[in-house]
Amino acid sequence: GGGGGGVGGGSVNATNSQNTAVKSTLSVFSSIEKAIGIMLSAQGKVVASPATGSITVSDTPDNLERIALFIDKENGALSRQVMVNVTVLAVTLTRGDNYGIQWDAVYKTLTNKYGLSNSLAKVANTNAFSASILNTATSKMAGSAMMIEALSEQGRVRRETSASVVTLNNQPVPVQVAKQTSYLQSSQTTQVPNAGLITSLTPGTITTGFNMSILPNVLNNGTVLLQFSTDISSLRALRTVSSGTSSIETPETETRNFLQRVAMKSNETLIISGFEQTDDNLNQQGVGTPSNLLLGGSVGATTNKEVIVIMITPIAMRAS
Repeated sequence: GGGGGGVGGGSVNATNSQNTAVKSTLSVFSSIEKAIGIMLSAQGKVVASPATGSITVSDTPDNLERIALFIDKENGALSRQVMVNVTVLAVTLTRGDNYGIQWDAVYKTLTNKYGLSNSLAKVANTNAFSASILNTATSKMAGSAMMIEALSEQGRVRRETSASVVTLNNQPVPVQVAKQTSYLQSSQTTQVPNAGLITSLTPGTITTGFNMSILPNVLNNGTVLLQFSTDISSLRALRTVSSGTSSIETPETETRNFLQRVAMKSNETLIISGFEQTDDNLNQQGVGTPSNLLLGGSVGATTNKEVIVIMITPIAMRAS
């Protein structure tokens, strides 16, 4: 005869968590209140009210006039609008083991076709990171169109995303182009008396793509101090992990994030390259051993490298 069944079970789970955060605390009212505080006389008082968007000052007439001029100047600076154009390109290269974008050839193409020989200022150029500033203010074509044509001579160029955002001076603005992928995060099998095995599956999601936060600061002489943080991630593989009768999926991601600050003019284009991923494909065929050339064997390998190029163009907009 059969005996009574016991209660038991097993479970497996995978936790894949990736967080990249850049925290920036900007308090305009607090900063202006402190600046006014050092301009006050011994009897003067100042109260800032962010809820109503006002600053109340009580002081002598001479000090009030000087503080009013200061506030007018700050209002003029803060009310400046900046439009930021962001373009993300993916360049696929298929060559040997040691290769990448030949930036000297790119600059030569831009020089020969558009006469920009004196407008390129190298910021950095290493094997892992390359940055330059392209002056597109005097050109009829957009910087992204010129760069796409120059890069097309070296590989297949794909426009990942383009965005134009408008923000006020000294106010951060986010740009995000992301993709969510579902996967099997956990699996639990429980043995229930007189019911057999019951399996419950828990799905999970992973977000990959392009994230950027831009903080522009336009000076009186037209110089734009640009601070931006970038996070680029991609899903390389979903691996299946088994334990007994249960299995789950574990995502494998690749990410690159950095924080940069650069000084440039309005309508100049900052070009950044440094995120690369490689895909190796091996092809073998033949009778017996693929390396036996006498029997028609062949071994071929193709290496595809995808290079991400980011272009950022700040444009200071005139007040109406």
